[in-house]
Amino acid sequence: MGFFSRLFSSDEAEPSEGQLRRSIKQVTQTHGEAANRIVAMERLAAWQTPESAAALLRRFTIQTPQASMDLEEKQYAVKLLTAMGEVAVNPIINWLKTAPDVAFPVQALKNICPQEEYRAALVEVLEALSSGYTRWPEAKVVLIAGLEDEAFSQVGETVFRFLDDSNDDVCIAAADYLARNGGEAARDKLLQICMEADGRPRVRGRIFDHFHERGWGVGKFKKDVEAMISSPFYLTAKGMVKRSGQT
Repeated sequence: MGFFSRLFSSDEAEPSEGQLRRSIKQVTQTHGEAANRIVAMERLAAWQTPESAAALLRRFTIQTPQASMDLEEKQYAVKLLTAMGEVAVNPIINWLKTAPDVAFPVQALKNICPQEEYRAALVEVLEALSSGYTRWPEAKVVLIAGLEDEAFSQVGETVFRFLDDSNDDVCIAAADYLARNGGEAARDKLLQICMEADGRPRVRGRIFDHFHERGWGVGKFKKDVEAMISSPFYLTAKGMVKRSGQT
């Protein structure tokens, strides 16, 4: 019998609220012994309940002083969540909607779910993040950056909404994804965002990069773009965006 088979063959009853609280306290002890955190993580995984999966996710809220050990523990938490299977899916989805620390949980979700279910879950999460306020724009960036290009038909409409996000990193992540996959619709929307991006040089620069790399022209907006484009970019007589020193 493998380790995970032994781990999940426990006959323990569902945990009480007190047991969950104690386990969470151990899992989130930043300066505690690694062994104590690991035992608590395994205990939570062995209980095999949505509540214990949600508690296990709390391991991603802390960073221990030793970076290499912290990484190993988080990778182990991903393995434990993956081994929990379907019981961990909803807790992970709820976590992704509300927490800043999403890189490891989204990896566990991808491990657990078939491809179509995983994509549908990301659409659900991104829909929630696009329509509500969050203090953690970095979570949006991680989720958008992790989207597969093949998922565009399912997620494209949702990603378009993030071009209007007030956070530069979120807008840029959406622009990167859409520039690769969105065709003419993305080109037109990116040009609109670029013209509206006064005071956002990083956003404007990234969009100009995409126009240069993909050979997109600015069409009827040539005069508008000429008025705002700046070094290292310039506009040709034919309305093509170029970067100085490159052809």
